[in-house]
Amino acid sequence: FQTLIDNVDRDLSFAIEVESGIDRSEIINYEEVRTKIVEQLELLRDRPKRKEKPYVYHLDVGAMYPNIILTNRLQPSAIVDDAVCAACDFNQAKNDCKRRMEWVWRGDYSPAGKLEYERTKDQLQREIPKDGPSFNDLSEKKQATMIASRLKQYSKNAFRKTKITEEVTRKDIVCMRENDFYVETVRRFRDRRYDYKKMTKTWKKKIDTASDASSRKLAEDKTLVYDSLQVAHKCILNSFYGYVMRKGARWRSMEMAGIVTKTGADLITQARKLVEQIGRPLELDTDGIWCILPASFPDVYTFKTSDGSQVKLEYPCVMLNADVHDNFTNHQYQTLKDPARGIYE
Repeated sequence: FQTLIDNVDRDLSFAIEVESGIDRSEIINYEEVRTKIVEQLELLRDRPKRKEKPYVYHLDVGAMYPNIILTNRLQPSAIVDDAVCAACDFNQAKNDCKRRMEWVWRGDYSPAGKLEYERTKDQLQREIPKDGPSFNDLSEKKQATMIASRLKQYSKNAFRKTKITEEVTRKDIVCMRENDFYVETVRRFRDRRYDYKKMTKTWKKKIDTASDASSRKLAEDKTLVYDSLQVAHKCILNSFYGYVMRKGARWRSMEMAGIVTKTGADLITQARKLVEQIGRPLELDTDGIWCILPASFPDVYTFKTSDGSQVKLEYPCVMLNADVHDNFTNHQYQTLKDPARGIYE
């Protein structure tokens, strides 16, 4: 709890400036909200063992896979090797443009070895079929299918299993100066979705303040349209990750897909470690974690701005998102500032 107390300003500033896009100086009750949160955390720190009804939370990492792609400048054409880097004009240590990232390769192979394979193939070649062509008259594809089927049956009888799954952690280079067409496309879809979400909230508020039936109907229709648009953009955003795993895709990249999932898994693992210090995790999700936290844990607050608007703060989610942002930020990220001279920042 002391760590959370020390990071209160970081978490609140992240919620205000990064997530809401508002300058912190425009918040008129910042100190009031901060004091309430710190007081509750101090009570939990001083008396961590307590009997009270816990609350169930789902701590969600907003747009996790798209943000992993954006933060790490991930795109199929950016996955390079040392040979590609050796031929690059920017291949200098001072440029710091090679970001090495880990991913997990998973493969299945037969427990039968080369000797069993040769014996199975020889057996099939010697067999005389009652009807149909012989093994040697079949195409290479059909021969391979028959060998695989016979080896599978052999492995099941001899080894009591048909496959062995192996996982290997690999590391690949992500170029920070590759043309960012894929990344920018993801960014535009994400930002557009955020715009639609804001417009959905704006029109939703107008439903309650509508003065007549026509204006209320207009607000309801606009809310439905913008909410549908943001859901559609969410589906498209998620497909940017799934696309690179599709066989036959123009920009297929198993390395990029593996990096995205490995980073996401590390992120959720870190979230579990954070939750274990203040509550109890129940279930790990793809982009979040179900957990129980004490009823006295800081929950929902409202920031008031100088123009009279309000900003809702869900502290448990903000706490997680700020921690993720702090630990998974890519400090090697580079943006092309001068195309003519090839200057990156």
